[in-house]
Amino acid sequence: MKKVITFLSALFLMFCCMVFKPQTVFADQIDARSAIMIDADTGQIIYQQNSEEKLPIASISKLLAASVIEDEINNHQLTWNTKVKVDKKIADVSNDANYSAIGLQAGQSYTVQELFNATLIKSADGAALALATADGSTIKQFNAKMQKKAHQIGITDATIVNPVGLKNGDLKGLKQKGISSNAENAMTARDVALLSQYLVKHYPSVLKVTSQPKAQFTIAKGKVKEVENLNKMLPGGKYTVDGVQIDGLKTGTSDAAGACFVSTGTYQGHRLITVVLHANGKDKDARFTQTQRLYQYFIQNAHQQVLTLNKKQSQKRVTNGTKRMLTVEPHSFSVWQMQKTARFTIKPYYYKHLTNHKARLNAPVKKSERLGNIIVTGSDIRTVNNKPITIPLRSAETINRGNLWQRMWN
Repeated sequence: MKKVITFLSALFLMFCCMVFKPQTVFADQIDARSAIMIDADTGQIIYQQNSEEKLPIASISKLLAASVIEDEINNHQLTWNTKVKVDKKIADVSNDANYSAIGLQAGQSYTVQELFNATLIKSADGAALALATADGSTIKQFNAKMQKKAHQIGITDATIVNPVGLKNGDLKGLKQKGISSNAENAMTARDVALLSQYLVKHYPSVLKVTSQPKAQFTIAKGKVKEVENLNKMLPGGKYTVDGVQIDGLKTGTSDAAGACFVSTGTYQGHRLITVVLHANGKDKDARFTQTQRLYQYFIQNAHQQVLTLNKKQSQKRVTNGTKRMLTVEPHSFSVWQMQKTARFTIKPYYYKHLTNHKARLNAPVKKSERLGNIIVTGSDIRTVNNKPITIPLRSAETINRGNLWQRMWN
């Protein structure tokens, strides 16, 4: 009898393992035209699939428009409280139910902050157009700003038609002359990841906007509209991922682009960025399910490889200081590893203006002072900007300039 019970127990456990075993996700199961995942801090590419093909990106374009606006505020050309008066041409787009409409009223003024929030939370087309004219620019002039910004970020082959992501012909009275009516914005998934990395690194406050599950907008006096964030992967949403705290970033949809989505979130203290362009399937939510699979693939396969400076690398000779050797930091750091056999090389590089002809640091050196970079290379490492992983190299201590006897002794 005991043998029968033992056999049945073992059979039951086997059944449970078969039924409840977590499904393994493989990279080739990301069902989209193009996809990429990167570490936002280092730019390391964790996964990529056809990431170099230039594709329509629809409303993801608004991330580039947002970057231009953030720059103009940072340079004091605009403020968040700057008032922008909406004209009839923008109102016509903003009230067309065929677009992402929020109903801005002609003759009504809205702050840059209100328009910025509407652009990123609701993906409001009229709000993005109004932002483009905030400093008096025309759409054509703002397109040039976007093109310039893209080049500064490292995106050299983007097609920029407007700040919205619509086809040129869909802009109604704001249609640009000399451009095909069917023309629309296009980038590679890699470019979109590079753009997203720039935005969250230089203007992290944007995440306070994109993380809002819903928001209220005053369209006119006595008329307030509440809208839900189009991102269904935010906490409490339908497509959350265990262990990942998603707080952005942008959706995009058009006939040519299909269902697209850029996400960003943190996992074990590391910020990640994913891009899915043209998720396959008739359901627009495919962009979220495929992003889910991308995170699941990452969680199941990636692990952190801790790299450590050796004793010689962790110290640097100092000339004319109170001490002869300076300790640098970080002593150790990590990169993502997908293959157990991957090998990495690390090497510190010091800024030339801080060193003498013997490659020694010149005293004084202050604690936490940036001294150069730690460069990480390896056969398994790829980055979104095609450069090695770069870790800031800093002083772990202060070494003042020594007196005559200290300098002679050292």
